[in-house]
Amino acid sequence: MAKQAVILAGGFGTRLSHVVSNVPKPMAPIKNKTFLEYIIGQLQNQGFDSFVFLTGYKSEIIENHFKDLPNSKFIKEETALGTGGAILNAFKFLNDDFYVINGDTFFDIDFSILEEFGKNKPCTIALRYTDNISRYGFVEIDENFEISSFTEKGNLPKNRIDGYINGGIYHIKKSVLKRFLDKFSGQFISLETEIFPELLTNKELFGLPIGGCFIDIGIPEDYYKAQDLIPNWLKKEAKPALFIDKDGTLIVNTEYPHGKNFEIIESTISIVKKYSEKNYHIIMVTNQAGIAKNKFDFGQMEEGFEGIKEFYKTQGIEFDDIEFCPYHKDGVIKEYSYPSLLRKPNPGMILNACEKLKIDLKNSIMIGDNSEIDNVKLPYLKCQILFEKERNLV
Repeated sequence: MAKQAVILAGGFGTRLSHVVSNVPKPMAPIKNKTFLEYIIGQLQNQGFDSFVFLTGYKSEIIENHFKDLPNSKFIKEETALGTGGAILNAFKFLNDDFYVINGDTFFDIDFSILEEFGKNKPCTIALRYTDNISRYGFVEIDENFEISSFTEKGNLPKNRIDGYINGGIYHIKKSVLKRFLDKFSGQFISLETEIFPELLTNKELFGLPIGGCFIDIGIPEDYYKAQDLIPNWLKKEAKPALFIDKDGTLIVNTEYPHGKNFEIIESTISIVKKYSEKNYHIIMVTNQAGIAKNKFDFGQMEEGFEGIKEFYKTQGIEFDDIEFCPYHKDGVIKEYSYPSLLRKPNPGMILNACEKLKIDLKNSIMIGDNSEIDNVKLPYLKCQILFEKERNLV
C-alpha cells in the first residue's frame, strides 16, 4: 500500500505576509528551494509515494510547482474549511492509514517510529519537547502515551517550565474520521480544537514524543532562522547514539559529585569505546539535582564535565554532547524548583540532543545504572541498566 502524506497547504500566512507575499506560506523560499520542496524531499526519502495537497490561497502556485510529482492530487477548498474540514473534504482520496503534515512546519522525524507505534491506534500525534510552552501551550500524556489534556498558551500553570507540543505530524486511521464526515461535511471544522478533543474524550488519541530538527516558519524570526537551519541540517549524516548516564555509570556515585574530585568507573570505559568505534554519537545525559538543591553551582558542575571529557579524550573518545537537568521539584533554588521533562526517566534530554545532532533513534541505546531513572520513557529507545557483574557483557 502507498505511504500517503496529506499536506495542509492552504494557509495565507498573515504573520509572515510582510516578509513573504504573493505566495502561499508553504511556498516561501528557503535558499534556492521552496519550503514545501524540503518537506516533500524528506518524505520521499522515507518512502512516501502518494501526496494529497490540501490547498486554498493561491492554490495554482502549488499545483503548477508540483504538477509533475508522481501520485499527487490537489484539492482546493473554495471556502475556508479549517484543518479538519480540509481533510474531510478529501475523505474519498484518503488511504486507510495516512499521515497529515503541516505545510509550514519542518519536523525531521523518523516516520517508521511513528508508524510502528501508531499501527493499532486510531490517531497519534508526533510530539516535540520544548521549554518554550509560552508560545505553544502543551500536551499531557499518561504512562501509556494516551493524551490526557491540551493546555492552551494563555492558561499555563505557574509550575511548568517545559512540555510537549503538537509537532504538526499526525498518523490517522481513516475510519476514525467517518463520524465527523457524517456530521460536519462541507462545514468549517478544526482538527486541533474540535476533532482532537472528541478523540481524546473517547480515548482514541495518543501522543508520541519524538526527536528531530524542528522549525515552524509561522513568524518572521523563525522564517529567517530556517534559511540556514534546514539546508545545513540536511547535510548532516544520521547516526545512532550512545546516551550514557554520569553518576554511577561514568563515575562513582558519591553524594552530589561535582568538580574534578571524582573517580572514573574503569569498567565503563570499554563500553563507551565500543560504541565510539562503531561511529555512534557519544552523549552524556545526567540529572543534576544538586543545582536545584544548592549542593554545587554551574561552574562546579561544568568543571566535572570537563574533567570527564579530558579523561575520555586520553582514551581516544570524544563526547559529542552533554545534556543535563538542573531542575528538581524539591529544590531550594526557586528558579530550578520545578518538575521538568528534562529529568530522567522523562526523555527531554534525549529529545534535546536530537535537535542538535542528527540521531538515528531506532538504533540508539541509553545506558545507566538505575532502573528507576535510566529506563527512559521512549518506547522505541533501547535502555540497558548496568550492574557490576554485567559491565563487560553489554
